[in-house]
Amino acid sequence: MKNLAAFGLVLLVSAPLVNTAEAQQTAFKKLNEKARFIHGENLVTRALPETGASIDARLLSPRQKAAGLSTVMVTPDGAQYASTMNPEDVAIFEKAIADLEKVGRTPASFSTPPILPAAYRNALYTPKVVIGGDDRVQITNTTVNPYWHIGRIGIGCTGTLIGPKHVLTAGHCVSNGSGTWYSALDFTTAQNGSYQPWGTTTWARALTTTAWHNGADSNFDYGMIVLASAPHGGHSGWGTYSNGNYVITGYPGEKPLGTMWTHSGPVSTSGSYRLCYTIDTSGGNSGSGIAAGDYVRGIHTTGSSSQNCGTRLTSTVYNTLQGWISSNP
Repeated sequence: MKNLAAFGLVLLVSAPLVNTAEAQQTAFKKLNEKARFIHGENLVTRALPETGASIDARLLSPRQKAAGLSTVMVTPDGAQYASTMNPEDVAIFEKAIADLEKVGRTPASFSTPPILPAAYRNALYTPKVVIGGDDRVQITNTTVNPYWHIGRIGIGCTGTLIGPKHVLTAGHCVSNGSGTWYSALDFTTAQNGSYQPWGTTTWARALTTTAWHNGADSNFDYGMIVLASAPHGGHSGWGTYSNGNYVITGYPGEKPLGTMWTHSGPVSTSGSYRLCYTIDTSGGNSGSGIAAGDYVRGIHTTGSSSQNCGTRLTSTVYNTLQGWISSNP
């Protein structure tokens, strides 16, 4: 248990009336090796195919699960940090999740409510892979809920603010899955073509799972960009997945640069880690939130001619993201 506590994703189980699931500050260790970067903007604009079959969590080895629970982080100057889960601690972590569910904290109960942007002046912020037919609709007013939490990442992806400075996106939007990072990770909130109501904010850190960064494992394809400042102080709600219809909104690569488009439809689980759907998307949608109302409950990552898929926000992923946010306020 000592190593698990050092890792930081400690689930606190208290009495049923006040039981909570909290991610404690994650302990990162600085690595000696400087990061390798791929430089340039708009490099991730094509649909990423699935790299492996969706899998039941019970079929993964403790080492594979540990890689999915471990984190690598980079800063723009190339410094790298790691927070590692030991395989022998995986069972302890999974039991803590199960214990929470036994006292009523089901996966659907894990959620963080949205926060509206700080006060703004209406006069200032007035907005000047497709399956079958293209049913996407352009969002022409990006400065209203929930679109003001969605933005475009310089590399060519989409992200969603889930904290004042915390952009949820796909792992493959920050790392190529072979140990190399992307450098164009600045975030333009609510971009609408050439109109940028809150401007572009520079990035300070990027994080993803070790399983994605070093192994391109689609089951753990999610990441976070921590910005140097808060674009407008607000953020989307986010929580664990539950069944129903969902909306995917973002910046598809084949549409006019910087324009936001949306489409909705039913979503289903595929294995323990994936969500799949026939909602229309294309390459630049990578990292888009799979959202229901004001809550993001998955991250769009891959596309094909038959179905598109994304990373499911499970209670484990939820706690991992909470750990990333608490260690990078």
